Formats: sequence, structure tokens, C-alpha cells
Amino acid sequence: MNENNRKTLTYLLGAALGLGAGLVTAHLYSRAEEENHPVGEPGRVKTMDIFRVALTAIGLMRQITEVGARK
Repeated sequence: MNENNRKTLTYLLGAALGLGAGLVTAHLYSRAEEENHPVGEPGRVKTMDIFRVALTAIGLMRQITEVGARK
């Protein structure tokens, strides 16, 4: 497999996994919000919660990068 095909396959696989994970996460978040908040009253996401999720996502990206860097 040449370098361009391998990169293309990696990008497509990453995009598909990201889309799948994003859809599952959105579904779980939506379901939890419906169960815990009255109808018509949207739940508020705190800034600290967004910060925690962002740090977790950055950590996950670093771990994935380290897997690719192994020889």
C-alpha cells in the first residue's frame, strides 16, 4: 500500500470513528438531559464542565498520537 492510500484510509477511518463517537455522545447527552430536566427548560452547561471535556479530549488525542509514534 503506498503512502497516499494509507493516509487516505487513515483519514477516512478517523472521520468515521469521530462521526460515530460524536453521534453516540450526542444521543447519550440528549437522553440524559431529557431525563433530568423539565420539558421546555434546557439544561445549562457550566464553563468548568466544558473545560473538563476539552482537557479530556486533548488527552485522548495525545494518547492516539503516541500510538502512531511507536516503532
